[in-house]
Amino acid sequence: MLRERIKRKAHEVVYSTGTRDPMKICEAKSIPIYYDDLGKQIMAYHTVIKRIPAIVLSTRNSEFENTYSCGHELGHHFCRHKGNAEHLDRKNLRFSSIGDEAEANEFMVDLMLDGINKRDFETKEQLLKACGIPLWAERYVEL
Repeated sequence: MLRERIKRKAHEVVYSTGTRDPMKICEAKSIPIYYDDLGKQIMAYHTVIKRIPAIVLSTRNSEFENTYSCGHELGHHFCRHKGNAEHLDRKNLRFSSIGDEAEANEFMVDLMLDGINKRDFETKEQLLKACGIPLWAERYVEL
């Protein structure tokens, strides 16, 4: 998926649900969220069982981590990635420039920034903190 297609899809999702909040988007789109102890490393994963999508979040995450992890997993869902257990791992929380993980990260950032006037913030760090986006994702933000 090209960058503009990801941005457009994120905007469509926000417009159709009336929210940028990944958890509320799951509720509006009838994507169930489950919680499980996924160990120390795995934060979340997206899966499809019998054509029904679901997101599983780690019980070890903070609320902040669950929100952006859910946004990342929604990226896998809306970008229609083919893997059946795409997951966000603590050791992979960094900038990726290619592949499904990069697309999911781009979607998460575009989703959570949709409709935000970036010029209202003096720095990227202020913008990210205000919108609930982790600092490791700052390279996905275009100012």
